[in-house]
Amino acid sequence: MRILLMRSLIIILFIFSQLGPAAGQQKDSVLSRVILIGDAGKVDRAQVQVIRSAANHILKDRTTVLFLGDNIYSRGMALAAGPEQTKDKEILKSQFLPMREQAAPVYFLPGNHDWDRSGPEGLQKVKAAWKFISNQSDSGLRMLPPNGCPDPQEIKVSADLTIIVFDSEWWLFPHEKGNKDAGCTCGTTEDVVKEFGRIFNNNKGKVILLASHHPFMSYGNHGGHFTLMQHLFPFRGLSKVLYVPVPLLGSLYAIAKTLIPAREDLRHPAYRTMIRKIDSVFAGYKNLIHVAGHEHGLQFIEKGRGYQVVSGSGAKQSNVVQGKYALLADASSGYVIADQLLDKSIQFSYYKVVDGAVIQRFKFLKRYIR
Repeated sequence: MRILLMRSLIIILFIFSQLGPAAGQQKDSVLSRVILIGDAGKVDRAQVQVIRSAANHILKDRTTVLFLGDNIYSRGMALAAGPEQTKDKEILKSQFLPMREQAAPVYFLPGNHDWDRSGPEGLQKVKAAWKFISNQSDSGLRMLPPNGCPDPQEIKVSADLTIIVFDSEWWLFPHEKGNKDAGCTCGTTEDVVKEFGRIFNNNKGKVILLASHHPFMSYGNHGGHFTLMQHLFPFRGLSKVLYVPVPLLGSLYAIAKTLIPAREDLRHPAYRTMIRKIDSVFAGYKNLIHVAGHEHGLQFIEKGRGYQVVSGSGAKQSNVVQGKYALLADASSGYVIADQLLDKSIQFSYYKVVDGAVIQRFKFLKRYIR
């Protein structure tokens, strides 16, 4: 028995001796890391798990954290001082403090909920959130674009990786968004497209993550896709316990969303115009990857040479379907890590919350194309 135990111990030690260097070598092969978390603007158990797990993956001096919009539910930063505004500020802190404690740079993008859920006070609320973040006097903490401007911004992660961020809700916002006192570079969609071109020309040859709140491809509800369960049990969108079968109502809602899309849906003309104009700048570029939130799930879509990462389940979950070009469609809470490797490839790793634990769900290696 003693000999058997000794042999077992030796085998275990051997296995760990093999795993240790391999793990170290894997981390050493990472030139830079970008953590992508979307729609994390509500503090609940799932959000806390996502933030804590993501923070544990920070590599010292090699990690950038990107929050992909809808940073404060449900209508963005309260404008009047008081308990509601204090709560909103704490929601932002719950996201950036764990990351800044490890000195990882943190960037926030605005989403439609940050723009007053596309309401009339949207511009003022985005500017208020930007002001709060700017008042932290922390050079490693920023909201981009600044001060409610539509100007695309570049984040130079490494010599071979740049993130271009832009405010997609600005394109869709239906109310007044004139912002003359902010010193914006751009004032029209034509200005924005021209600025995209300038930034793109400065970063050709690099891997570009084009980051926005709204995805350019999706198999979620905003993309016009609904599961059978949503057709049969439409009220489960309000609460998971509402198993009330109303198949006709659920189907009518899905059809209506498809035929008469909201401005936040991919089929809406304003949304389609945004995609068309921005895609025209990067047409044919083989090392471009879209990253976004908005849909409350995890998706990886590969369509031809086009790639879309969706990481929008920091605090909420909604249904997605396994569409034709989806390599992953998962409605779980989670986040995505994009690792730039030494050969310029990007390794995407998806993590999801399962029964109180966070596990790796999916991996994809996007090779650099010369």
